[in-house]
Amino acid sequence: MEAPSQTLATKIVARLIQEKLLAPEAAKKLEPLLAEGKLRAEDWRLPIELGVGKEEKT
Repeated sequence: MEAPSQTLATKIVARLIQEKLLAPEAAKKLEPLLAEGKLRAEDWRLPIELGVGKEEKT
């Protein structure tokens, strides 16, 4: 059974991908850290900027 923090991290990352704010490749790296509570604002910045930038170019 998944821990509640892992379930929440999975839902958050899935929503960010759905909203095209985060690339799936970046999500794979961030999800475990999010579940463990080890992400800082700096950890989100580049993946979100790249996800948004990728969407704007297409």
